Amino acid sequence: MKEYFDAHNMSGIDRSERSLRSRWSTINSDCQKWAAAQKSVDKINPSGTNEDDRVSGISYMFISYLFLVFEVLTCFVFLVVQYCTKLVQRRDEENQEGKDQERKLL
Repeated sequence: MKEYFDAHNMSGIDRSERSLRSRWSTINSDCQKWAAAQKSVDKINPSGTNEDDRVSGISYMFISYLFLVFEVLTCFVFLVVQYCTKLVQRRDEENQEGKDQERKLL
């Protein structure tokens, strides 16, 4: 893969073999999602549609899937941030209570 990239690289950017494999992994994953969307549209096989209509349907399904993943990740991050914020607040309150008790003892 590295040899092919180096032989056909017109950008002048040098990439390591590890970088190329990582990038290919991302591209391959997206290609598999596209193929799954294409298979779903082909399975429906609506009458009166042409290739352009099917590509539009595939694009819609693919983008909808990516948006759903983005939305789920956004919700997850939001919940984690809220949870962590509450944990930090609780820890700070417990630390403050401990300091208050120490002052009372002194």
